[in-house]
Amino acid sequence: MTKLFFEMNAYDINTRIQNEGRIPLAPLVHVHELHNGGLVMRDENLAVTATLVHHPPVVPAFAYRFDAPDRSIVISGDTAFSENLIKLAHGADILVHAVFYPPALDRLVARVPNAPALKASILAHQTSAEDAGRVAQAAGVKTLVLSHFVPADDPEVTDQMWIEAARTHFRGSVIVGKDLLEL
Repeated sequence: MTKLFFEMNAYDINTRIQNEGRIPLAPLVHVHELHNGGLVMRDENLAVTATLVHHPPVVPAFAYRFDAPDRSIVISGDTAFSENLIKLAHGADILVHAVFYPPALDRLVARVPNAPALKASILAHQTSAEDAGRVAQAAGVKTLVLSHFVPADDPEVTDQMWIEAARTHFRGSVIVGKDLLEL
């Protein structure tokens, strides 16, 4: 992917090197491919850890934990319910979890010609808002931020409905994530 990125942007990169005196970009990029979970990087300010999650047919798929001196944040990525994610998120301050809302799923798939395949795909590799609450409760996180909503554009699904679904099993704070949200 990195090689193709450089190929796709070669004209722009080369123009900037020649015209603006920029240094070549490629030698500055050091790719480290992940195949399993574990420590991704650590310095004096941050440790990043990954774990494998279940998102077929994407293999491997990862969730990430960011531990700073003053807080810890876990990002689920796309995943079905995951015990690995629960372990990774144990005791975190914030869990950002991708979610779907089962009661609205049939309305979503009714709008597309690939309805059966889309529905099967969502059910196989996404987590319901209710199950995201289960994950957050089992992990003992303080705040659950719901994100990457499926469906994202159903006017019948309110923020309160997302929150109530997650609160079925989670007793901490639940936030409906929005673009540019800061916590």
